[in-house]
Amino acid sequence: MTTFKLIQTPNGVIGLYLPTLMGKLFVPLREIIRLEGQRNYTLFVLNNGKPILVAKTLGFFEELLPVNFVRVSRGSVINLSYVIPFNGGNIRLKDGYEIPVSRRRIKHLEAVQQVALCV
Repeated sequence: MTTFKLIQTPNGVIGLYLPTLMGKLFVPLREIIRLEGQRNYTLFVLNNGKPILVAKTLGFFEELLPVNFVRVSRGSVINLSYVIPFNGGNIRLKDGYEIPVSRRRIKHLEAVQQVALCV
């Protein structure tokens, strides 16, 4: 059984080891654009365009990842570092992907973005 936890490398890079067909792959958090839930699987979409499918739920990773990863709908978690300024309805990411934001999560997302802008 694979244990998932955030790892910091000796040079200070924080990331996760994700299981792939070729073995475990270290993925720095800064390279993750978004996560998409697909039933009992999660698809990691990286900034190099490479997708990685992992046999864990989106909710599992939502709890594991730091606060700059925000759940915006039932099936999506985004990295706020890749968001083009948000103004309700849909979010556009720097890779051109657009995600509809759940009505119940809009206010939370706006608040998180305001805090991120102040820091």
